[in-house]
Amino acid sequence: MFRLAQVSDPHFRSFRPASLRQLLGKRAIGALNLLLRRRFKHRMELLQALLVDVRGRPLDHLALTGDLCNVALASEWNAALRWIEATGLSPEQVTVIPGNHDAYVPEVIEQGTFERLFAAYLTADLRAGAETYPFARFRGDVALVCASTAVPTGDLGAWGRMGEAQLARLESLLMMPEVKARCRLLLIHHPPQVNRHGEQLNLKDREALQDVLSRAGADLVMHGHDHRDFFKELPGPGRSRIPVVGVGSASYAGGPDRRARYHIYEIEGSSITVATYVHDPATRRFVEYRRKQVAA
Repeated sequence: MFRLAQVSDPHFRSFRPASLRQLLGKRAIGALNLLLRRRFKHRMELLQALLVDVRGRPLDHLALTGDLCNVALASEWNAALRWIEATGLSPEQVTVIPGNHDAYVPEVIEQGTFERLFAAYLTADLRAGAETYPFARFRGDVALVCASTAVPTGDLGAWGRMGEAQLARLESLLMMPEVKARCRLLLIHHPPQVNRHGEQLNLKDREALQDVLSRAGADLVMHGHDHRDFFKELPGPGRSRIPVVGVGSASYAGGPDRRARYHIYEIEGSSITVATYVHDPATRRFVEYRRKQVAA
């Protein structure tokens, strides 16, 4: 059995800009929102409790599916790196992809800041082209196929886009024999469907991604972004169905249906079971909240 933990939307906080220029524009608005609202919603002590829980469970791999930061400061990502290193897992056991907050301003995309800092967790066993995304990592009978929906939006929206070129590479990668021979898990940040209304929140080219999946197939799509758990499906090749699973935020301090959580996927052959672990305020520990088989 392959045990894969998914942590998403932790929004690590460490507000140390390198220069005053970094606080201009969208970052200034985001920093104000962080000061007035988000710091109460996303609690760093919950991430420490999650770290303790992860360290105590037998895991083969850990995937972080985006939004590791708030306003794309290196200090925030360095806090995330320290947390990852504290899990005790090797770089070969951890995969990281970006979310929309990790592309908060154009300069981090232009400079490749996220990819440089998290390079150890973005190494590829196979790519369909020279670009970073998408890429595949092989772990036994599992293929982690990683794509990016993170783009600098240029506005205050939280939408994402993959783009035609990346979608074409993704279809090619999913169809490669080395990938098709394994259980194919697609890791993305934005969901491939609409879970929350409003185009400012969603993947702009989701229908094009759905078309790719209907032709190429996948065994599971894993996403974050919506700060809620979702269990849905998409049509695959022929009459097959592809399970689509979203996980809530790892640091959210809300009620039991949204409070800090993570998933553990138990994969054995074609069978995939998702166990959701949620923070319990009474014990200050993570407890099993739900167990659901999504593929037989």
